[in-house]
Amino acid sequence: MAFPRVLLVVPLFATSILSLYFLIQNAPPTDNQCRIKMAIPKSIAELMELNLCLRKHYDNNYLYMLILFSTVYIIKQAFCIPGSIILNLIAGSLFGSVLGLLLVCTLSSIGVSACYLLSKVCGIETFLMNYFPSVLTSWKTTVGNLVKNNEHQLWYLLLVLRIIPITPNWLLNLLAPVFGIPLWTLMYTTFFGLMPYNYICCQSGETLSSINSLEEIFTLRTTLQLTSIAVVMVVVKVASKFCKINT
Repeated sequence: MAFPRVLLVVPLFATSILSLYFLIQNAPPTDNQCRIKMAIPKSIAELMELNLCLRKHYDNNYLYMLILFSTVYIIKQAFCIPGSIILNLIAGSLFGSVLGLLLVCTLSSIGVSACYLLSKVCGIETFLMNYFPSVLTSWKTTVGNLVKNNEHQLWYLLLVLRIIPITPNWLLNLLAPVFGIPLWTLMYTTFFGLMPYNYICCQSGETLSSINSLEEIFTLRTTLQLTSIAVVMVVVKVASKFCKINT
């Protein structure tokens, strides 16, 4: 039956969290015995405090910090946990805007792949079909048909959906197998499609101490920048005469 398969996500999630907890508890000691809190920052002050602690660990043991950050990012992506903007800021602060950008884009692709495989293993489509058929039908009517009508240029459609997330990224990641999106296509379009968003966050992370609120990161200017990138992509494809998004 479908429901027991869906329950597989519980031990998988518990194992991931326990592994993360073990990794944090066994952090190499720092000069001031800074301890990493296993909690999502709820304010810019808490984010600054966490970033300062992570910076001390980074200076003390670069490899440990890289492993810890990568583990958190992949778990977040795999289980559709919110918080990309916080992790991207920290990546920019710790690793710099360039290396941080490459790191989070790579980890996003890996995490999305894990989410894709979890969706297949846990039978998300069968579960939704049995318990939430109207919801599944609605999603297939909107996103599913959009994907089906653009199979010949799926990579391009996914890039646009990543740059301007008309469909929430977590929903696209979770239901990609349902919509018939190949794993490899999902991976590389995630890497390149999220690059503008990730770059803005990582760049802001380098000046984290000067940010007073998370809202300051996405001002009208940066929002228009992201929109203009997607608009240019659409214009170029339409002008090429052989490729356009079919709704």
